[in-house]
Amino acid sequence: MTANPPKAQAASSLRTGLQIINAVLERETSGRTGFNVARLAQEIGIDPSKASRMTQELCDRGFLERREDSTLRVAAGFHELARALNHGLPGASRPVLRRLAIAYGAGARLSVRDGVLVRLLRSEARAPWPARAGLVTPCWCTGAGRALLLDHSGDEIAALLEGYELIGVGGPGAAHSAEELTAANDRDRPGGMVAAHEEFEHGITEYAVPVRDAEGRIFAALAVLGRQTDLRPREEAIRADLTAAAGSLGRLVDTGAP
Repeated sequence: MTANPPKAQAASSLRTGLQIINAVLERETSGRTGFNVARLAQEIGIDPSKASRMTQELCDRGFLERREDSTLRVAAGFHELARALNHGLPGASRPVLRRLAIAYGAGARLSVRDGVLVRLLRSEARAPWPARAGLVTPCWCTGAGRALLLDHSGDEIAALLEGYELIGVGGPGAAHSAEELTAANDRDRPGGMVAAHEEFEHGITEYAVPVRDAEGRIFAALAVLGRQTDLRPREEAIRADLTAAAGSLGRLVDTGAP
């Protein structure tokens, strides 16, 4: 029998992952005791070993988590992504991103976190800063990544990055440990904006702010990036523009209107 082509395998895995998340979410909202992996496999009709592999991957990505009794529940990563996609946020962010890109002759991006990765939802850019939606970058050496972690404690950051090798990734200003990442966020947090100078690429600065919902939870990051020599002299103007834009996008998610 011929093996499934890669695209078919990816589609099958995606369908199974969505089935798993949906089953866990429905069980959780019903108020009944959550599924363990064996019961989940039985519920959606897949092999227990496949259920184990898939749930582990979803846990690693931050979409599911295990309770102390080994039952599963939907985790913060799923809720963050759902809030970001709610009310057509990527489409509604287009004029905001375009205005920022034109104003600073730079790239303007809206991103969400997927575990230790930052996933680009939408980008508007002046040449030479184009980027395609879906682009993924590490959370520890990008402005958007650090903004998405701005409320994380040092212990939470250490747990998130456990087992990941930070050396050799990013630019000359990149953090090389969880402690360095925590220190960088502690430095930037009072001003409300991450200033990532040469953290992802030599000569490039990325300014980023978290986008928050009505309860103050971070669900996305808004960023401007370009040549360090062009952006650093305009840092305070960028801070004001990004903060105002993030506030408007946060209100959009809460109200469903710009």
